[in-house]
Amino acid sequence: MRIEIPEDMKEILEEFLVEAEEIIQNLDQDLIALEDDPTDTDLLNKIFRGMHTLKGGAGFLGLTSIVEIAHKIEDIFNKLRNGELTLDSEMMDTILEGIDKLKEGIERLRDEGEIPDEDEVVNIVQKLEAILNGGSPSSVSENNTETIGSSDQPQSKGQENKPKLEFADGVDEDIKNLILQYPGKNLGDILEELILLPPDKRPSLEVVEKLEKIIEEGKDVQDLLKKEEKKEEPKPTNKKENKPKSKKQKDEKSEVIRVDVERVETLMNLVGELVLDRNRIVKLSSTLEIGSNQEINENLIEAITGMSRTVSDLQDAVMRLRMQPVKKIFSKFPRVVRDLAKKLNKKVQLILEGEDTEIDRSILDKLEDPLIHLVRNSLDHGIETPEERVMMGKPEVGTIKLSALQEGDRIVISIEDDGKGINPEVVKKKAIEKGLITEEQAENMSDKEAYELIFLPGFSTADQISDVSGRGVGMDVVASTIHSLRGNIEIDSEMGKGTKIVMKLPLTVAIIRTLMVGINNRIFAIPLYSVVEIVRYNKDAIKNVGNFKSFMLRDEVHLLFTLNELFEMEDEREKEFIVIVKIGEKNIAIAIEDLYGEEEIVIKPLGQLLSDVPGVAGATITGDGRVVLIIDANSLITDVKNSFAGAML
Repeated sequence: MRIEIPEDMKEILEEFLVEAEEIIQNLDQDLIALEDDPTDTDLLNKIFRGMHTLKGGAGFLGLTSIVEIAHKIEDIFNKLRNGELTLDSEMMDTILEGIDKLKEGIERLRDEGEIPDEDEVVNIVQKLEAILNGGSPSSVSENNTETIGSSDQPQSKGQENKPKLEFADGVDEDIKNLILQYPGKNLGDILEELILLPPDKRPSLEVVEKLEKIIEEGKDVQDLLKKEEKKEEPKPTNKKENKPKSKKQKDEKSEVIRVDVERVETLMNLVGELVLDRNRIVKLSSTLEIGSNQEINENLIEAITGMSRTVSDLQDAVMRLRMQPVKKIFSKFPRVVRDLAKKLNKKVQLILEGEDTEIDRSILDKLEDPLIHLVRNSLDHGIETPEERVMMGKPEVGTIKLSALQEGDRIVISIEDDGKGINPEVVKKKAIEKGLITEEQAENMSDKEAYELIFLPGFSTADQISDVSGRGVGMDVVASTIHSLRGNIEIDSEMGKGTKIVMKLPLTVAIIRTLMVGINNRIFAIPLYSVVEIVRYNKDAIKNVGNFKSFMLRDEVHLLFTLNELFEMEDEREKEFIVIVKIGEKNIAIAIEDLYGEEEIVIKPLGQLLSDVPGVAGATITGDGRVVLIIDANSLITDVKNSFAGAML
């Protein structure tokens, strides 16, 4: 159904869409938590308030089908918190189905400017109505397409059996009428209902002020009834909800400014240019000679130092504008785990840690699909059935832990399960069958190296293809996505104990610290987070190993490349240094000619034509105005590895 929004209402619609998406985003996690503890009053009230806000906004904009669903779910939670209904698995399935329909409606409104027709939502509304009437949602036929009645009709039917309320002496008649008009609602909710009414249907200002005064006094419906009626009304635990707390919440909300993402990106680009200009000015200031204008030079250097400090602070502040907590995607996983566990007949608890850890928005947006792949694999391949777990002496309920933490300028995200673990011998056998490695290579592999085979394209240990896993896609996509974000991924597993997958990612993709190196009078930048150490070039420590050379460092053997051969450039000079970089589980040695030290740089994309150049993550401009390519060491080494048919393994 197409929605025509007047021009003067467009801004209100945008506000509603943002607020609705925020409410729905948190609902999956809150609902799964509530299913674990149906008596959690705070969660019940939080979900009720969310549905009430969503219904009010949708009603103001005339989004009828969204109002219908939100109203029914709101009524269910009102009964749940009043003890008139008891939450069970079937009820939760229906509520989640309703939430999915709300998501669909909000997405269609945002992308296409339309919402589902009433006949598209009639089935879910009838299921929710069945719950409200104390029946089973499964009794509602999928083909039942009766017209949806007014949202007030079911409520009026239920009112016939409600006991007549007896008010205490001295209660104002207007307040009595309002309570009778909105049965089952507390005074705060009634006030919100009145505010949402059109001006011509709203009671007089005098009545509204009477209601506000009672709420400010800390009173609620049960305080206005005779004592014998109090037992049948909502418990006083909700009383604080309508006191100045609601006013405080509104005040806090007014302090939040929503800024369009494009504006933040523009600001970030400008700060990036400012950082480049600062680097250039600092570079120029270092060439100043102390002479007759010594005092002027000293003042200039002092001013440049102060400006550099201010630019760094500004850069840090703007970077934080791009940062978002990982909760944005973590909150979706309780629902993913619940639905998949039911499908696989497994019992699983999900533990979330470090949800407040912040990471660059552009990285966060690309993490959702890899994390879903990994969580689904943990459930499908890792966690055993309840019967298997009991036989192995494990708890019947399996555990998956999704966590995030910050280590320096890196974010560490891990997925850990207490399932069956990964058998490295099975992995090697499958890799041999698929022609990915030879038997000789398999014999010389460590368990860690065997686990890395899982990320090769087309690799899968599943014996049967299902809609959950076993298609030979997914894990290689995970690895390539993480590497494209300049991160790395590692697997650690123990048979019978479980598996842990760790991803380490940069805090931001915009500005990073790098090591500036050179060959053939050209400068390249290596991201500093991948640099393990730097040593002098020593010919005596270099040995030939098959098609490659190796570098011995403290009794450890590192595969050795020159930067020249990685970029297929002529080798013109003797090498002076070796940079040890970490790629996956291995440390690789790269020989270079010149070493220029560290520099903070702004990453610039190469553009569409050069976006697929292997081994290059982007470019930057140095303080002296030169364009420098940023090395993607993982991509460079992978290309060499593939060209020699797995000789690195």
